[in-house]
Amino acid sequence: MADRVSAHIMIGGVLVRSRYPEFVQAIGNDNPAIDWDGTPFNPIDIPIDTPLALMDHDVANGRFEEIEHVCRRHGLHYVRWSGGYPGSFPSVRMLYLGHGEPKQVLTTEEDEQVFPIERIRELGSIGAIEAEYQLARMNPPPLVLVDDDSSDPALSETVHG
Repeated sequence: MADRVSAHIMIGGVLVRSRYPEFVQAIGNDNPAIDWDGTPFNPIDIPIDTPLALMDHDVANGRFEEIEHVCRRHGLHYVRWSGGYPGSFPSVRMLYLGHGEPKQVLTTEEDEQVFPIERIRELGSIGAIEAEYQLARMNPPPLVLVDDDSSDPALSETVHG
């Protein structure tokens, strides 16, 4: 049985409507809520001007496996925080900017970033430490659904690129 901890994820970016059912299915499979009280996610309630926020107190290994996979597959940004499990894994904030590999940042149980001395030495300056801190505190853009037949070339590149 997997170690289970509290976790939350914020998701944003541009998603074409034809991919939304896959996204909704991933949410259903991971089964997070829209608040810490367990209010279920309703697929018709997409937040306006904010990222989608989901959370749960009982997340296997602190990861929303299917949601994160769908986000990476479709280039959606996400920030996930998960509490640590003593002897198994630390509390972390995972950042995915819509491309590349997710970046893991060590945190406290209150989601405050921790800088081990090795990382401070590696960064080498206060400016570099502050830049990493700002990156780790960044939230995703709003989640936006767009029609599949968008005629805007810039949006088409973002969605299909």
